This record gives sequence, C-alpha cells and structure tokens, in this order.
Amino acid sequence: MPTYASGSLRRGLTDKQAQQAAETLLKKGFTEMKTQMALLGNPTPSDEVRRVKVIRDVIGPDIKLMCDINQRWRPEQAIDIGHRVEEAGVGLFWLEDVTAADDYQGLARVTAALKTPIAGGEYVWGIAPFRQMIQAHSVDIVMIDLARVGGVSQWMKVAGMAEAFNLPVVSHVMPEMLVHMVAACPNGLTVEYMPWMVALYQETPKIEKGHMVLSQKPGLGLTFDEKAIKSFRA
Repeated sequence: MPTYASGSLRRGLTDKQAQQAAETLLKKGFTEMKTQMALLGNPTPSDEVRRVKVIRDVIGPDIKLMCDINQRWRPEQAIDIGHRVEEAGVGLFWLEDVTAADDYQGLARVTAALKTPIAGGEYVWGIAPFRQMIQAHSVDIVMIDLARVGGVSQWMKVAGMAEAFNLPVVSHVMPEMLVHMVAACPNGLTVEYMPWMVALYQETPKIEKGHMVLSQKPGLGLTFDEKAIKSFRA
C-alpha cells in the first residue's frame, strides 16, 4: 500500500530544517509526505505559502505533498490561504483539518471554494458524525482514526459509508495496523506512516519504494515485544 511520511515536516522547523527533513525523507524512498501550515507565532499568508513552497522546491513536482492545519484556521482563512497556495503552483495532494472538525458547514464552504482536495475526520468520534460530515460534502477525502471511531469494525463501516459516496479513505496513525484496513477497502487511498508505536512489536511492515509491504502472517501479523512493553511500563 502507498504510504506517506508524517511528523517529520512539522510546523516548528525553520525553512532550512524543513528542507533538510524533506531531503532525508527522499533518501529514505518516500514518494508521499506531509507538512504543516498554520505556523507558530503570528504568520502572514505569505509566510504560510513560503513554507510549503520551500518544501515543494526541494522534493520536486512528482512527490505527493499533503499539508495538515490541525483545525487552526477559520473557514475564510482556509479559503484565502488555500487560494494563494494554488496560485503559487505548489500542487498539494490535500489540505487536512483546515478548521474545527465539527464545523461541517464551514468545511463544506472550504471544500467548495478550493480545487485542492480537503481531508478530514481524524478528530471525529464514532460513526454517526461521519454521516453528517459526508452528507454535508464537508470533505473530499475521509480520514478515520481507529481508536476514536471505535475499533476495526466501526472503521470498516465508515469506509463503506465513504465508498457509497464515491469518496476515498485514508488512515490516521497506527500504520502497522491500519495498512491492512486501507488495503481491504476498494476506496483505500494511502496509509499515514507515523511510527509512534512500532517499538511495541517484534516486527512491523517494511517500507519499500514508498509502499508498506503487508505481512503474510495470520491476522494483523503483529507480535508484541514483551521486553519493549516492560520497558515502557517502567
């Protein structure tokens, strides 16, 4: 399954640090990666555009670049800055969580105004709010958090709901588990690679040429590393 590097290109980096981080991800073979806008301090729209343009200039036109806002903009800000990014020719694969996650109407305004696809849903709890979000045309790409939605069965229900509306789904963290669910969905798009918990397992899916390689072992193919678990308990 395609996977994108998440977390390395965070908002607290200087432009030079962001450039170096992007170069490192390229060397590791990632063909998809995510950065952040809504920079720290009091950034101008020009500051926001500069950050993503700096990274695009490093990675070139063919690498898929996503951008997370973490609910920090108002809808009008998202529309304004989103238009500026489009005019700069950055070519974002998606903009994520551009405003408050439960502002379905505000999200829909942004989605309708921009050519750039809008992703969202990681902050949503349970399956019912996803129906509201999808019916309101709030997002182009449905992002589902395994813990917040209520587990594997509920995750798959939301994926099926999105499929009925011809919308793709993507995962939020836990790549070692969610790669299996994204792969099982006809509308599965890509897997977020945020390796926060991989140290808990003896072996996790490898990444080859920007893709996660699914295990052929039964179930999720995961076995806890008891020594690691013991060290985290200490």
